[in-house]
Amino acid sequence: MHAVHEKVLAFIRDSSTGAFEPLALEVFAHQFECIPAYRRVCEARGTTPTSVGDWRDIPPVPVLAFKAAALHCAPPQRVFLSSGTTRGQERRSRHCLPDLRLYHAAAVAGLRSCVFPDVDDMRLLSLIPSADEQPDSSLAQMVSWATAAFGAPGSATFATATTVDVTGLAEALRAAERAGQPVCLMTTTGTLIRFLDRCRDAGWLFRLAHGSRVMDTGGVKGAPRPLSRPGLLHAIWNTLSIPGYFVVNEYGMSELSSQYYDNVIRERYRGRVVHRAKVGSHWLRTRILDPATLRDVTTGEPGLLCHVDLANAGTALAVLTEDVGQWLADGFAVIGRAPGAESRGCSLAWSELSG
Repeated sequence: MHAVHEKVLAFIRDSSTGAFEPLALEVFAHQFECIPAYRRVCEARGTTPTSVGDWRDIPPVPVLAFKAAALHCAPPQRVFLSSGTTRGQERRSRHCLPDLRLYHAAAVAGLRSCVFPDVDDMRLLSLIPSADEQPDSSLAQMVSWATAAFGAPGSATFATATTVDVTGLAEALRAAERAGQPVCLMTTTGTLIRFLDRCRDAGWLFRLAHGSRVMDTGGVKGAPRPLSRPGLLHAIWNTLSIPGYFVVNEYGMSELSSQYYDNVIRERYRGRVVHRAKVGSHWLRTRILDPATLRDVTTGEPGLLCHVDLANAGTALAVLTEDVGQWLADGFAVIGRAPGAESRGCSLAWSELSG
């Protein structure tokens, strides 16, 4: 692998081995050299590694481009696809990772920082299919790595690509309750709401051990009903006896190799009281951009989220999303999707990248 991959890998594992900006500029130079479609667009805009001296000036790639262009620096070891779409598989984003070590290191380190900062292991109960079941899902792979890194004996998966074993999960929760052992429930938000509704209808209530936690991912896509975040936290407390400061929402996307998390467990472990917000790790940076000008917005104003992820050293370092967010005092919040996101607000047009 390219030498810059080794530097990024070392930096993910230990922040003292480098600094974000010089590494980001080195990764940009690597991608400018190795990804022809990206280089064409940068050159058309007069942007080259010699003209960029600030990580904020690295041209971002819109998520739309992952559907059209080959955005990888070497032959991929794994290809992850975005979640399904009504337009068919050809419209799904393809994240072609030439160095899977970077995704693995980022996933495990992010989980350790924001979900398991206070424990070495815990019984993990997952409502997300395994990587063996869904090999093209980056989320399934992350959760499988979580189980390998942090899963205590008794960890189990209660979902396949087509089914969820609600009864099996309820039995595992009841067993953990009787044993007084904390558990971590890992699930998509939509599946979590379905499970909580099933518990309500069946009259199931659990008093799980202190330290039990929930990691849910995504919004309410696929949920049986809309439910606000405060409403979801209230339902988790009523059903599982897990307080809100042990409930972490994960924000990720197939086009990134790193994840963002609610800050509540991490900051509680550090002895700090903060407002709930999304935070990233030391190898990540986020910008929030005005969709018309692609300039940084001020605190509190909404804009398009743009992520610079060093773990994407082999693909696309800077990714402009279709998600709308805003800065908060202690991080950022994801507040929705840009209307007509595929046709506007992208710094690199799809046609330019696929030319």
